[in-house]
Amino acid sequence: MYKTTNLKTDPNKDYKIKEIYIKVKGDQVFCNDYGDDLTKLIDDLGWDYQSMSSSGREIYDKICHLLNTVPENEVYMEI
Repeated sequence: MYKTTNLKTDPNKDYKIKEIYIKVKGDQVFCNDYGDDLTKLIDDLGWDYQSMSSSGREIYDKICHLLNTVPENEVYMEI
């Protein structure tokens, strides 16, 4: 997995800009540290899949399809 940390300071503002990089290429996922943290949090959210509403599960499945963690024709878990 490719990781870099991109934390930039905007010279005109007093806050930091966090760049989240996630690239899905076939079965490979490339991301920076923030992208890695985000994908891990989404994965952890799967533990609550059964307690999600049906629309929450549908959205979670779509996110997993975008990240290629669940094949397009499948859902995270059959309930």
